[in-house]
Amino acid sequence: MGIVGPFMMALLLIGWSLEGAWAAGAEAEAKATASASNCKPGKIEVIRQIPGSNGEIVYKVMCTDYQQMFVLVECRQRLCVLLR
Repeated sequence: MGIVGPFMMALLLIGWSLEGAWAAGAEAEAKATASASNCKPGKIEVIRQIPGSNGEIVYKVMCTDYQQMFVLVECRQRLCVLLR
């Protein structure tokens, strides 16, 4: 088992770090999508996240221009669309 154990651990760590980078990139895209929909983005939170190669993230983006107004943005990889 010598080198297989550390090699597999390294692959797992690389995968986790890439997933985190992808999520951060999708967050910026979600803010851009909200902004294009006349919502000046403020606080952003993850509503649903499905990991994997075809994963998706749904964000709730609060609009700073209006009180209690938000939009939902769905991102698959770096392509985001407005849900509501």
